[in-house]
Amino acid sequence: MTGKLLLNGMFAGMLAGIVAFGFAHFLGEPQVDKAIAFEEALSAKQASTESEHHHNHDDEGEVVTRGIQSGAGLLSGMILFSAAMGGALALVWSLCWQRTGPSSARALALILSLGGFLFMSLMPGLKYPPNPPAVGDAATIGYRTMLYFLMLLVSAAIIITAAWSTHQLRTHMASWNAAIWGILTGLTILIVVCLLMPAVNEIPEGFSADVLWRFRLSAFGTQLVMWCTTGLLFGWMTENSLSKASRLQATEA
Repeated sequence: MTGKLLLNGMFAGMLAGIVAFGFAHFLGEPQVDKAIAFEEALSAKQASTESEHHHNHDDEGEVVTRGIQSGAGLLSGMILFSAAMGGALALVWSLCWQRTGPSSARALALILSLGGFLFMSLMPGLKYPPNPPAVGDAATIGYRTMLYFLMLLVSAAIIITAAWSTHQLRTHMASWNAAIWGILTGLTILIVVCLLMPAVNEIPEGFSADVLWRFRLSAFGTQLVMWCTTGLLFGWMTENSLSKASRLQATEA
């Protein structure tokens, strides 16, 4: 059964990757194009005073064209990433099923997928949001990557703490009240962590705030679409598989 669940999760992730690609292509890529235009204009300005920078855009062609990057490259990347996340969702679902969480297969899949969005995108992104081209110093990429992965680990710890708090509080109060207190506990820890973690602000002077805002919204939106679509499709396929298995067992009995 675990193998079938894994296949269901990966297939659901692949379909979700196609849907997320459509969202990112039409809402996110225009912002990337604007950011690249700003970067090229900035490089051209620098090249006018520092001739050794000329070769960046004038002497060498692109190894991979922009059309491939925003088309086939983005599509294949989204499908591979979504398939991997769908497989991970299936494994976590199999561990949680009938042990914790709701008794509905669809509800559990959707809750876990929203948890994946919180862990992988929203929570770390609140402190270290995604940036388009031209934003960020190449010399600090290792430092920024380390901070982001550290924030990922902290986000996972916060989610586990909030879930554990909710589970413990259910013995003393109603489920909804326990969930609210668990969420408040997680939010409090997240705010404290965001205040304590070092800030990174490498937005170049003159970069459009509108482009930056729209890019970040589209990046979060792409992840939300991918995770929700994966959760909904995986929950539907798994519920059908469980129903078929139940009917088969009833027939054999």
